[in-house]
Amino acid sequence: MSTRADWETRVSGAACPLCVPRPPSNDHWDLVETLSASSLYLSRNQTYRGQCQLIFDRRHAARLDQLTADEYGAFARDLFTAQNAVVRSLGPDHVNIESLGNVVPHLHWHIVPRYVGDARWGMPIWTTPLDAMPDHRLGHEDREALVASIRRALNEQLV
Repeated sequence: MSTRADWETRVSGAACPLCVPRPPSNDHWDLVETLSASSLYLSRNQTYRGQCQLIFDRRHAARLDQLTADEYGAFARDLFTAQNAVVRSLGPDHVNIESLGNVVPHLHWHIVPRYVGDARWGMPIWTTPLDAMPDHRLGHEDREALVASIRRALNEQLV
C-alpha cells in the first residue's frame, strides 16, 4: 500500500517507468508499433492471448482529465485502431479495455482479449492480486509471430 507522499511522487512522474523514452522490449512487453499519441506493446504475460498495453507517449499524465482535447482525441483514435488490430489478428470472443493506473500512474490502456472458457471468463481479470495472477510466457518464435500479426493488422488500418 502506498503512502500519500509515495503516491504523489509517482503521480508527478518522478522516475516513471512508462514515460518516454522507454525500451522497445523488456521483461514486461515488446513494442508492436508507435501510433500518433501512444505506443502499442504486446505484454510478455500472455495468459490472455494478445494482451497488450497502449501507453501514452506525448508526456507524463496520470488521468484522462489531464489531457488536452487534442491529446484525448488522438489517444482515443489510437485505442480504437489498436483494439481493432488485436481483434482482427486474434479473433477473441470479447475484449476488455481498462485504464487503471493504480500501480503505475501513467496513462495507459490494457487491451485484454477474452475467450469463452478462459480462467476468468465472465469476471474482470484484475480481482486476482498481481502476485497471484497466472503468468504465461510465450516462446520467442510464438511471441515474434504474434507481434508481427498485430503489426500487420495495424498497418492495414493505417494505410
